[in-house]
Amino acid sequence: MWFDKLNIPGRKKPLKIYHRIVFFFILALTAVLTLSFLMVFFFSQQLILNESKSTMIRFNNYVINTLDENMATLLSLPADQRLEFISDKLYPYVKDNSLIAYQLKDTQGNIYQSSEILTDLLVAENLEKYNFHLFEFSFNDDNNQMISVNSLRYNQIEYYYLGSYYVLEDGDIIYLQIIKNLNDSYVFMTTLFVLMIAISILGMIAIILIGIYGTKQTLKPLIEISETAKNITENNLNVRIEETGNKDELDQLIMSLNQMIRKLESAFNNQKRFVSDASHELRIPLTVIQGYIDILSDWGKNDPQLRDESIEAIRDEIQGMNKMVEDLLLITRIENNYFDEDFIILDVSTLLEKIFFQCQMIDPDHQYIMESCDHAFVRGNEGLLIQAIRGLLDNSRKYTPVGGTITLSCRVHSKTMNEIIVSDTGCGIPPSELEKIKERFYRISSDRSRSTGGSGLGLSIIDSIISIHRGRLVITSELNKGTQATILLKKH
Repeated sequence: MWFDKLNIPGRKKPLKIYHRIVFFFILALTAVLTLSFLMVFFFSQQLILNESKSTMIRFNNYVINTLDENMATLLSLPADQRLEFISDKLYPYVKDNSLIAYQLKDTQGNIYQSSEILTDLLVAENLEKYNFHLFEFSFNDDNNQMISVNSLRYNQIEYYYLGSYYVLEDGDIIYLQIIKNLNDSYVFMTTLFVLMIAISILGMIAIILIGIYGTKQTLKPLIEISETAKNITENNLNVRIEETGNKDELDQLIMSLNQMIRKLESAFNNQKRFVSDASHELRIPLTVIQGYIDILSDWGKNDPQLRDESIEAIRDEIQGMNKMVEDLLLITRIENNYFDEDFIILDVSTLLEKIFFQCQMIDPDHQYIMESCDHAFVRGNEGLLIQAIRGLLDNSRKYTPVGGTITLSCRVHSKTMNEIIVSDTGCGIPPSELEKIKERFYRISSDRSRSTGGSGLGLSIIDSIISIHRGRLVITSELNKGTQATILLKKH
């Protein structure tokens, strides 16, 4: 970021995000305050100066109105007394405004000045360099016009100047020159400038403090995320980041990170479980293989029959180990969503009919019945669903005596669920075992001799397949009457 390119003495590392936000916040606020300050000061200055001009124009109009109102009296007075008479009439207006001064002249050369400074200020040499008309506006009793004000500088002081003249009814002319000292305006503007600077500095300090506090509070969840991430290890994946409860972008980030941590925890747990289960279950066949190898080494070299039996037993154990490892790998892939991308829209009734006819051909020892086969559309992996249904049928075949009945059905369970049911008339499962049969390598006590074959992973695989399809596997059973396995899948 461009902040990092700033050559700040003593800084070697890039700015942290916290400092970047605060720094950008201060720069942006400084720019806004500066612009606001300039705009307010400029408009205030214009208002103040315009008000000074308006004051001069009002005074000029007041003088003209005074001449109009006292025209009869002025005409009755001698020429050398007229200016004195007018100044007396103007005194109430200017007595409380020392910054306005005026000069009256007439055609006879009489002059009246309200302030001594006018003697030095209204000199032709001072006024000629400003190139404006000394008496720009003329008035009589029938004249009304727009008036403008000029400015001049004398002894480092700014003045406003307005010059006009009035023609009396007898032809006599009274010249009027008004001067307003802008010292009060500039004092006010200077005070306003200092006040605005002080307010801006105080405002800037307050904004910086609020910005630092607000940024810390805003980034507090990120700091907690960073601290939590430091504490997460492969042996400590149960840590979760606490949500702020604001339902904002940070909460979305926290939920995403917590979801990621849950997936990592699940993956690590699956890996540990795989290693633990595999090592536990492989210990027996490896022990058997080691025993046969010892037998071959000690007595089987010269005994062909013992040698052949040992080799055959070792081959059977290796095949069982291969099948077990493949099943474990399949469960791990399923739990890690390896097959999610292969999900499509399927009609379960079509799959069930295909499996039903296959079972009738390959297993003549049992009677297969299709109770119902309604159209049931779900989203899933065709191969995995077929494997799950076949696994349930295979279990029914193993535990159902010859001549028993295995029933299949597919129907709509509710407005949101479809169900696939596989039931048999087999030996059933003890109630105490129903909660454990989905666990890996778990076998019912009466079946631990492996007389029916298998490694105890069948139902665990089926349950994992149903789980990744967002479904449920429900098994109910009654001893010596049979077992019913129900697969519940969401409609699509």
